[in-house]
Amino acid sequence: MSIRQDRLPLVDLHADEIEIGHYGALLDTLNVGLLEFSTNGSLLQCNRQAQTLLGEGQPCWQDENGQPLSPDEHLAMQVVHTGQPVRQRAIGLRSSNSDLINWYKASAYPVLGDDGNLRRVLLILADLSRPSDLARDARQLPTHDPLTGLFNQRYISTLLDDECRRAQRYGRPFVLALLAIDDYPGICQTDGQHAGEDAVAEVGRLLARSLREFDMVGRFGVDEFLLILPNARVNEATSVLERLRELIETTRLRGDDKALTISGGLTEYSNEDTPTLIDTVRSLLAAAQAADGNRICVNLDLF
Repeated sequence: MSIRQDRLPLVDLHADEIEIGHYGALLDTLNVGLLEFSTNGSLLQCNRQAQTLLGEGQPCWQDENGQPLSPDEHLAMQVVHTGQPVRQRAIGLRSSNSDLINWYKASAYPVLGDDGNLRRVLLILADLSRPSDLARDARQLPTHDPLTGLFNQRYISTLLDDECRRAQRYGRPFVLALLAIDDYPGICQTDGQHAGEDAVAEVGRLLARSLREFDMVGRFGVDEFLLILPNARVNEATSVLERLRELIETTRLRGDDKALTISGGLTEYSNEDTPTLIDTVRSLLAAAQAADGNRICVNLDLF
């Protein structure tokens, strides 16, 4: 029976060292790495493929945005802290003597002892650079919108889920904003669909150039952009978005030299789930556009 590499077999949660060794050998045949960690985060052993993927020296583990993972943010330690598996994460590895980041699809699973307590953590690494079925995943993780070059809606939603988990665990604030081009249907009707797409692309480029390196922005609809601003509070984020709004208004992105404007809704994370956050910024965006647009509406419940 063939085994699909995106549906890897799982060892039993109570597997012993011999079973783990057999599992590692099986994954070697699939060119998939297996690493075994203790509950303190130290690496106990890995299969041959994992040794190849890790390379020489001590690698730097990075998240989906290229930011270094702290020891507590490592996937193995997330399993230790929560007792739950971590599935299908995009993880970057950079060797100590290189600036090159290699990307992997990673999942981490708990292994329990006879007493039901966590005994080990298994981390599976699939190389996203190999020409295979996994190469198709490489084009999806991370995934960018072809028109704007920003993250697409599916992937920015994944990043939002991750940011909510980080905020819950580490108590770090973040701001979520949803921006949209004012009267986008009218632009397309007056100037044509191509002009509308040009406006979306230009706004996307301005957003990408104007935000911090670790801010995340994705195209969230035809003319909408979702912004995740980590380690930010609502007051400072409001100032940033107001400057962006003014920049877009004064840049004259439309071909007929008419002003192009945006509106937005903005809130700060306060332990809501992802759908609630999205509903909040969407309702604030609707309020901004209903008030003639070209404005940012902030969640007043935060004050």
